Amino acid sequence: MALVAKLCRDKRGAAIIEFALLAPVFIALMMGVVEVGLYMQNYNAVHSLATDATRFATVEYQKNNKLDPAGLENNIASMGTESPYNLNPDNLHVSVDPVIPSEVNGALQFALTVDYDLPDLIGGTSIDNITISYSRQIFVLD
Repeated sequence: MALVAKLCRDKRGAAIIEFALLAPVFIALMMGVVEVGLYMQNYNAVHSLATDATRFATVEYQKNNKLDPAGLENNIASMGTESPYNLNPDNLHVSVDPVIPSEVNGALQFALTVDYDLPDLIGGTSIDNITISYSRQIFVLD
């Protein structure tokens, strides 16, 4: 009984026990915050890529460099893998489809869709099959 009473009064190991109980929770929380931050960066990259792709197509048509939808897709996909986007080319899918008839007279209209399958950045912590998809219309003067 004296040994049990002595152990109950001894507080030297309390901090390590509390750390051992709470550290996994804090580490998991920090990993989740990092992963959500990286997902948001990827979302912003996809959104910016679609915006810059629209600008690229408009400028190319103004320079009389009329690219077909396949050429636009290839250029946009290569833009997405470079800085500042740095998207994984295996997870990036770009689709450019002509829209007939165009909503604007005298202009060509394309439907741009950028899909990005989010990678599992920190093993085992993400929900499978999350895809960021962003679509917008491209109008260029013919």
